[in-house]
Amino acid sequence: MPRYFLNLRDRDGLHRDFDGDVFDSMDEVRNDAVIGIKQIVADALGGGATLSEALDRSFEVVDEAGMTVLTISFAEGVASRSTP
Repeated sequence: MPRYFLNLRDRDGLHRDFDGDVFDSMDEVRNDAVIGIKQIVADALGGGATLSEALDRSFEVVDEAGMTVLTISFAEGVASRSTP
């Protein structure tokens, strides 16, 4: 099974995921990213961030070869359905 890395891009730059996770499919990768986005946004809002600040981020998912295979903005992630 392939390993994917969910790098976080925000106004400070790119924060690399050096560990990554193994996923069965791109649907599973996307679902995991959406769940993570919703948790990060909830934490940011709970910590006093504005909605704009909380959503001004994205995940850049790369495969083991370092190729970007998915980019998902936090705004898109919050609007998406996910299954735990």
